Formats: sequence, C-alpha cells, structure tokens
Amino acid sequence: MLEDWIYFLLPRIFCGLAFTVNPIFVYLVFTEKQAKFGNYRFLLLFFAIFNLIYSVLSVIVPIDIHSYRYCYFLITRNGWFVQRSTFNFHMMSARCSLVGASYAILLIHFIYRYLAIHNSDLTRNKFHWYMLFSIFTCVLYFGAWQALHICYFLEKANMEIREYIRQDFRLIYGNDSMNFNIIGALFNEGSDETRIKAFSSVLLSTSVSAVSIIMFLVLAITIVTQLKKMTRNASKKTSKFQFELLRALFVQTVIPIVISFSPCLLIWYSPVFGIQLPRGFNHFEISALGLFAFVDPVAITLSLPIFRKRMFSFCRQSTNAGKSSLHRGTQ
Repeated sequence: MLEDWIYFLLPRIFCGLAFTVNPIFVYLVFTEKQAKFGNYRFLLLFFAIFNLIYSVLSVIVPIDIHSYRYCYFLITRNGWFVQRSTFNFHMMSARCSLVGASYAILLIHFIYRYLAIHNSDLTRNKFHWYMLFSIFTCVLYFGAWQALHICYFLEKANMEIREYIRQDFRLIYGNDSMNFNIIGALFNEGSDETRIKAFSSVLLSTSVSAVSIIMFLVLAITIVTQLKKMTRNASKKTSKFQFELLRALFVQTVIPIVISFSPCLLIWYSPVFGIQLPRGFNHFEISALGLFAFVDPVAITLSLPIFRKRMFSFCRQSTNAGKSSLHRGTQ
C-alpha cells in the first residue's frame, strides 16, 4: 500500500498540483503591468512550462532509488517503460536528466537579472536572442546529463553491477535485475574499470552541480552589489522591486537545491562509504524529487508582494462572497 502511494499516487498528486499552480502563476505574471516584468515574463513562462514537462515525465516514468552496500542504482518502477530496452532506458535517463536541466533554468534567470540591471539590449530589443541562448543552455545541460557522462556512458549498469545487486534486487523487488533498465554505480568490491566509471560519474555530476551553484552565488553577489549602487540613482520604487525579484530568485534557487541536489548527494555518496540507506529514506528521496515543480511557483508567488497581495485579496473576496451566499441562503 505504501509503495502504491510513493510510485503511483504521489506523482499524480504532485502533477495535478503542478498543473493547478503553474497556470495560476503564469496568469499572475501576464496580467500584471507589462512595465513591471518586461520580457522577464517569458522566462517565467519558460520556467512554468519546464515544471509541467517535469511533472508529466515524473508520472509516466516513475523511478525508484535503492542502495546496496557499495552500490546505488535507479530503475523505472511500474508504468509503460519498465521493460528492458534501449528506448525505455533513454526515457529513464531523460527523467533523471531533467533534474540536471533545472540548474540551467535557474542559471538563465540569474544571467537575465544581471543583464537587466545593466540595461542590456539582450533583455529588451534583442530578447529573442536571449531566449535562443536560454533554450540552448537547457538542451546543453540536459544532453550532458543524459548522453555524455552521467547516464549512458558511465552509469549504464553493466553485467558486473547487475550480478552484484542481483540477490538484493530479488529480495526487494521480487524480480531479476537482468530484466530491468538500470542506472547505477559500484564504488567497491568490483573491477577497476567499474569502480573508475563509478567515481568518474559521481565526480562529474557533482562538479556540474557545484559549478552551477557557484555561478548562482557569484551572479547573486554581483547583482546585489550593482543594485546597491542603483539605489543612489534609480527611484526607490524601482530598486525595491528589483530587490524583490532577486529575493524571489533566491527562493526559486534554494528549493531545488534543498529538495533535489541534497537527495542526489546522499544517493551518490552514501555507497562510497558502504552506507546502505533504508528503504524509507529512498521513498523520501523519490518524493522530494517530485516536489519542486509545484512548490517553487508557490514560493515565488508568496515571496513577491505584488502577487501575495493579489492572492490574499482574492481569497478574502472569495471568503466574503461565500459568507454572503450562505447568509442569503439562511434568510
């Protein structure tokens, strides 16, 4: 019953929430005065579309994570793409690669904010070039995660890994590890080639994530410094709104780092030290990876005063209208 919740019901609940929250978020953005957000609206739309794609893929390609001694592995759990095949493997790796692509989404937002406060033409008259750059960056991150190292070349489970986890796999899943698409890494008790691939994949994936986060921090510090200089010349209202947008971007960044990057670190590094995470923790990791697609837009909405006021005003009006209807009905 618990596993039905984790791998069947929760992804659908998260997807339903994402398809509820993100359109509301887009509506708030595009019904606000154009001068407020400018072309940034389209980046936020891009962000919302990414969230919806992520949510749909989480439903149709539900993954499971497990660790055994010095090995961790991922499989597709239920659904249309469980059977071992090249196409199904690429679907599973695409599902994993979207986590990496989320860093690209955040990076293009930080770069836009940096360009905007420097009054770059790329944020105004040549914004179409910036959108092309944004799409290219996302494709690059996604492709690197899927094709170049993390999934296919270094972490596609070989026969040695399948044999290593075979007994535990049968105990946990009641099936043979030879019949499933598996992304995995074995850090000890294996051949030199398998261990080198495992450490290479973890170091590469950690490096991509860490470099992205460092870039976020560098851009954020630069933006804050520039905004402080802007307050001397720009109007108080303009500089305040820029700070609010940056604060919302911080929130937008912290959430995936906490609920996506942190679980990934535990997945990658606990087997290095022979730490086998309990199944309950694996369930938590899977749940956390599906959260940000609807949590992030909610957090951004609540962190921007212009949206927060509109939402609270709408809730008050709905409550008052409900009370008035109830009062008329009792008369």
